[in-house]
Amino acid sequence: MKLLESLQIFIERHTLSFLFFLLGTLLIFLALTTSLNLPGVKGVVPYADYRLASLVLGILFVLLATLLYYLPLEGVRDIPDVFRMTLFERRDKFLSTTQKDILSFIESNTVNDNRGLHQEAFEDKWRNRSRAETYYRLEQLCLLGFLEKEEIAKSPDGIPRFIEPI
Repeated sequence: MKLLESLQIFIERHTLSFLFFLLGTLLIFLALTTSLNLPGVKGVVPYADYRLASLVLGILFVLLATLLYYLPLEGVRDIPDVFRMTLFERRDKFLSTTQKDILSFIESNTVNDNRGLHQEAFEDKWRNRSRAETYYRLEQLCLLGFLEKEEIAKSPDGIPRFIEPI
């Protein structure tokens, strides 16, 4: 079970490296075998003229996958640790009590409902808070990846009004 979890984490964090490794090993197998029986595809037979090219490309792809794994791109280092966590970890560590209440409210009111929840529902629920604060808290939940939003209108003040589809 631990092996499957670590493989899943590897695939999620190093997707490109994993895909290059799979392609490279497939090309190497095609170069070294006379026939390859894959699930769903039986009897893949490589052309003899392309065996050397398949072997060279396979080795290059495996080396590229290893290079991408051990030497991550500069942009990967700039991703904040918050976004490397699962949603459950983010919910426990980074959400305030009010944001957890808002998220629980959304979850309880959108069960089996794909239409989403209007911003007015939040403002009616938390009347003691200003509209700006409610908007800010919803925006933070969107930025952390818990919600998606869709603008449906503008208020008379020019403030966008949203529906929060989950």
